[in-house]
Amino acid sequence: MAELNPPVAVTLHVLLALLGLLGNTFIFLVHFLDWLKTRELNPCDFIINCISLSNIFLQGTVLFNEICFFLFTVFYSQDWVVKSMVVIMSSLAFCSLWSSTVLCFYYCVKIINVNGACIHKLKAKLPVLVPWMITFSVGMSWAAGLPSYWDLYRESPCPTANYTGNITSLISFKFKSKCVCLFHMYMLVSGAAFLIISFTAGAIIYSLCKHMIRMRRNNEGSGSGKINSHLSAAKTVTSLLLLYLFFYGALNIIFNDTTEVGSLIFSLCFLAVSGFPTLNSIVLITGNRKLINTCKKIFGIRSAAGNTEVTVTY
Repeated sequence: MAELNPPVAVTLHVLLALLGLLGNTFIFLVHFLDWLKTRELNPCDFIINCISLSNIFLQGTVLFNEICFFLFTVFYSQDWVVKSMVVIMSSLAFCSLWSSTVLCFYYCVKIINVNGACIHKLKAKLPVLVPWMITFSVGMSWAAGLPSYWDLYRESPCPTANYTGNITSLISFKFKSKCVCLFHMYMLVSGAAFLIISFTAGAIIYSLCKHMIRMRRNNEGSGSGKINSHLSAAKTVTSLLLLYLFFYGALNIIFNDTTEVGSLIFSLCFLAVSGFPTLNSIVLITGNRKLINTCKKIFGIRSAAGNTEVTVTY
C-alpha cells in the first residue's frame, strides 16, 4: 500500500499548523484588544472570533493526531485514543463549518435588499439571534461528533509495533460504523452547511449584480460604500464556498468505506483538512477591513489612497 513518508507528512502538518495558529490567533487578538477598548463586540466580529477559536483548537488537535499517528504508533494504536481523536476533530470541524455558515447567513441578511416586514424584523433582531445561532451550531456539532466514540470500530486490529524509539511501522485500518449510518450523518451535516453557504453566496451575488445594474441606469458612480460592502461580502462568501467545496470533497473521501486509514489518498485528504483552518483564516483576514488594515500596519504597508472598501461589520 502506498504511504506518505512520515517525516514529510509531519513537517507539512507542522507548517500548516504554525500558519493556521498564527492567522487565527491574530484574528482573535485583534478583536480582543478592540473589545478591551470599547467593551463592545458587534455580531460579525463575534462570529469571526468563534470561527477562529474553533480553527485554533482544530489545528492543534489535528497536529497532535498526526504526530501520534506517525511517530507514536504504540500510543495511537489504542482504541480510546483513536476514537477520542475522531470525536474531537469531527466536532471542531463541524463547529468551524457551521460558524462560517452563520457568518454567510449574517452577510446575506444584512446585504440583500428585499422588501418585506419579516426581513426587516430579522435584520433588527440579528444581534440577539447571532449568539443563539452560534450556540445551536456548537451544540449540534458536538451532538453529531460524540456518537462516533461508541459507534465506530476498526475492521482490522492494528498490528503490534516493536517500539525502539524510532519511527515504527505505520498503522493501517478501516473505520466501520455499527449502525452503518454515522458517516452518512456526517455528510448530511456537512452537506446542509454547504447548501446554505451556496444559497447565501448566490443571493449576495444576485443582489450585487442587481444593485450595479440600477446604478448604471442612474449613471451613478461605482465607488460607493454600499457597492464596496457588497463586493467585499461577495468575495468572502464565494471564497468560503470554494473552500468548503474543497473541504467537503476531502471529507467524502475520508469517510468513504473503501478508504483505508494510513493509505496515501487518506493522508493527502487529511492533509487537505489540516490546511482548512489556515486557508479559512486567510479568507477571514482578507475579507475584513479591520483585520486587513491591522495586518498592513504590522508589515508597514500603506493603504492605497482613496480606498473606501467597506465590510459588513454592523
